[in-house]
Amino acid sequence: MRITKVNITMKKIDKLLKLNKKVVLAPMAGITDGDFCMQFKGLFGIVTIGGYNLDSLTYEASIKMEKRGRKEFVIDLDEFNDYIINEIKKARNSNSLVSVNVRFVNIDEAYDRLLTISKYADIIELNCHCRQKEITSLGIGQELMKNKSLLKEFLYRMNNLNKPIFLKIRLNYISLSKLIENLDYVRDYFDGLHIDCFYPGNPYADLNSLKILSENFKDKIIIGNNSVDSLNKALEMLKYSDFVSVARCVLKGNIEWIKELNKINFSY
Repeated sequence: MRITKVNITMKKIDKLLKLNKKVVLAPMAGITDGDFCMQFKGLFGIVTIGGYNLDSLTYEASIKMEKRGRKEFVIDLDEFNDYIINEIKKARNSNSLVSVNVRFVNIDEAYDRLLTISKYADIIELNCHCRQKEITSLGIGQELMKNKSLLKEFLYRMNNLNKPIFLKIRLNYISLSKLIENLDYVRDYFDGLHIDCFYPGNPYADLNSLKILSENFKDKIIIGNNSVDSLNKALEMLKYSDFVSVARCVLKGNIEWIKELNKINFSY
């Protein structure tokens, strides 16, 4: 089990470290909303809803993606605050902490919606992971990890929300050394990493890169993701992470192993 180094500046992630349930429901576009989370009462330590668009450019991008057949959350921005409050409240019926995955280009436009999320959710997760062309062409999604100045601008503002800030990232899009360098540049402004251990050309997760990232960010909560669909795979990934996250296996109904994992008493 990975050991996260806690210090006095990490008060806001203390309750996350105390969670004994080590499986997180990962965000799935157009799928993981409050109603979806309510189906899995008591199963996850954290459920993630979203991803959600918080400004006009990402909203318009989602409309384009939906038109080509991709599932998306296309929520009218004028109605978003009421919508997200309701979705977070429904997600809480899962008896899990609630994380909200978000994306935006203009943080000034997004900020009021971020503020609303911060009042009701337990975690805010910035999407640095999406690879859809409508999003990456805006310079966000996985492109954010190439632009450490813009990332710092976003995180500096989000740091004032007084909620744990996580980054959802993808391995093997930029080099590991550059990824570490860029994350180190914004180290003071985020609390956790949700790492898709994407390993191009391989049907399994890139655990070696996860291990290296984990060692470089011992002061952050690490959620490992990718190809976790059994008890053994989860335990292997938990050597280098505090939690593992799942998506496709949940859609397939493959959740019995999660119940078995929940019986294990993890302690730091």
